[in-house]
Amino acid sequence: MCGLQEGCGFSTTGERTQVYRLEPSKHGDVCLAGTGEMPLAGYFANSLLSLDELPQKVMTVSRCFRAETSSVEEERGIYRVHQFTKVEMFVVTANETGHESDDLVEELRSIERDLFTSLGVHFRVLDMPSQELGAPACRKYDMETWMPAKQFWGEISSTSNCSDFQSRRLNIKYTRTDGQVKHAHTVNGTACAVPRMLMTLLENGQNEDGSIRVPPALQPYMNGMTVIEKPDQPLILRWNKLTNTTRRQAKQS
Repeated sequence: MCGLQEGCGFSTTGERTQVYRLEPSKHGDVCLAGTGEMPLAGYFANSLLSLDELPQKVMTVSRCFRAETSSVEEERGIYRVHQFTKVEMFVVTANETGHESDDLVEELRSIERDLFTSLGVHFRVLDMPSQELGAPACRKYDMETWMPAKQFWGEISSTSNCSDFQSRRLNIKYTRTDGQVKHAHTVNGTACAVPRMLMTLLENGQNEDGSIRVPPALQPYMNGMTVIEKPDQPLILRWNKLTNTTRRQAKQS
């Protein structure tokens, strides 16, 4: 539902929206999710949790759809795409001391830092100014890596403290020890946006002969491969247009 995305702080209408809306006459009020944060927030919508159940830490691997454009030359190509895969972390926490969500932002940032460090990625962390926060966040960190092909720092991850912005709009609450009901806080962070991570690993890991160094952390998942060599023969790609007949034949086979 588009209302879920609005509740997360993402505008679904207007000229500057990055949200794809499906045809209302056929699908009703439905939008494509721009990030895994949205379905995870929706999972907790209209929830009443107890204090001892918090924090709730979840993650997802999902397809994301964004109507993104950019006038910046360096951001063209696969840096900004309309459909991609992303690993997203999401936390619902209490607000008793006023520091729980701040501490969890640092925890997610630490996870991201450890992940990128293990991959040998050169990155920097930016504590974003207020004009760069967007509607839901009261604090946001961006992580950027150096992309040598276009000679610029590109964002590969972000972590946001949304305090009670989303919980008030999505009705996410918890019961305190004295029985009072209070709105929870939400925190989110990107563990891996696949296209940009591929750009980072390929550009920074390429040797002069065109081969690609595989980071030690990934070698166990690639059968011990340490280098991706350039193939002896050029790859030949053929695109086949599927008709209804060929689809039926493929299913039958």
